[in-house]
Amino acid sequence: MLKMGKQLKWGIAGVGMIAHDFLTAMASLPAEQHKVVAIAGKDLDRVHRLATLHNVSTAYEGYDSIASDPNVDIVFVSVLNLQHFEIAKLMLENGKHVLCEKPMGMTYKQTKSLVDLARERKLFLLEGMWSRFFPAYDALDKHIASGGLGDIYQINIQFGVEINDIERNLMKDLGGGAVLDLGIYMLQLLQFVYKEPPTDIMCTGHLSKTGVDESVSCALKYKDGRTATIAAHTRSAMPNKAEITGTKGTILLDYFWCPTVLHISAANSTEWSLPKGKYKFHFHNSAGLSYEIQECWNCINQGLLESPKMSLDESVILSKLSDTMRAQLGVLDSAF
Repeated sequence: MLKMGKQLKWGIAGVGMIAHDFLTAMASLPAEQHKVVAIAGKDLDRVHRLATLHNVSTAYEGYDSIASDPNVDIVFVSVLNLQHFEIAKLMLENGKHVLCEKPMGMTYKQTKSLVDLARERKLFLLEGMWSRFFPAYDALDKHIASGGLGDIYQINIQFGVEINDIERNLMKDLGGGAVLDLGIYMLQLLQFVYKEPPTDIMCTGHLSKTGVDESVSCALKYKDGRTATIAAHTRSAMPNKAEITGTKGTILLDYFWCPTVLHISAANSTEWSLPKGKYKFHFHNSAGLSYEIQECWNCINQGLLESPKMSLDESVILSKLSDTMRAQLGVLDSAF
């Protein structure tokens, strides 16, 4: 049965591949709950093409118009990493709720500033850490909370994707790099399982000729004897699995940033089907973006200004950890 509530009228800021996947995923959700009313971008031709494909009536050149459009309730910010802070800030200042692609800010200072602004204006703000909203994460959390893994002492995660041929990943001033594109997914899973930040972190890795972090390997130390090791690479594909080990066993999580299967044991696994899209998705399991879209509707219709599954305080913690990693690699002069 359809839940009754206010229809969210969405604006889309950005016309890249993730915006297409987002719109395709949203089309699988009830039209009574979600409607895209406007798309904005710097290249009006690209905006028109995306709007026409997804049957969106209004196309704006630039972002000021969508920020001031009274028909828009919430804006999905899907521009380049470097622009997330600027565009999210513009939308919040104009009274819009915001779902911002990760990372919400390039630094701790930017992220904290957006969080403070949203809280001051009493607007909903969510960093698009879509992993958190997959049913597999709910099932994993319940299994851990019930003691199914016993006491967890070690987490290993590898995430490698060949993305060095993508311009934004080659350019420091465009906000590319292994930490912000890949590392943040690993950090959020560590935070999800351990429920607190590490007491110590040691990282090493390689920088490109342009000063972008191509790879990173980190050892993290937590309270009570717990540890973690994470590694990300933008020049080589890796197994892309998370291994969570406790005193009662180990869980392997395939595609840990967007999992559709949870293997608790050889005899106990659960699989979730993703909705089908009208158009082809660019990224793996992008249909799962529907989970974070629905989370926005659920929270706003309950009067919540942040998601209990991905709090703003957690976004601040993750931004601090990202700063620390990038500073140790030499990408930043200093951490926050």
